Amino acid sequence: MRVKLEDVCERGSSNIKQSDIIKMSGNYPIYGASGLAGKVNFYHQEQPYVAVVKDGAGIGRTTLNPAKSSVIGTMQYLIPKKNVLPEYLFYVVSYMHLEKYYTGATIPHIYFKDYKNKEFNLDNIEKQLEIIDVLGRCK
Repeated sequence: MRVKLEDVCERGSSNIKQSDIIKMSGNYPIYGASGLAGKVNFYHQEQPYVAVVKDGAGIGRTTLNPAKSSVIGTMQYLIPKKNVLPEYLFYVVSYMHLEKYYTGATIPHIYFKDYKNKEFNLDNIEKQLEIIDVLGRCK
């Protein structure tokens, strides 16, 4: 079935600055554009999600992040709805090459409003599991 990205996920944002977490410590990972930025004593997302670099270098890069984690403000959350598995959403969004939606000359930005209507095939959960398994073995 053809769906739009906004049909399978919700966008979330973060206002956490990299400089805010430098002296923090804890058990919960917080991610930035280049990966793990540190560990803190809080988290914003209860379940696994896809994170997208939305500002600066690396815009459009996507990662699949674990439950009980957060991202800094240069990234945004794509929170899966019940009709899509986080891993499947990750593969779909990675394939979309979101970097092509950038705006801004000095500091590039991408906005969910510019790619939320991007369409793709949404398979049922069983088929999503099969696809995740096959693509996972290709890494």
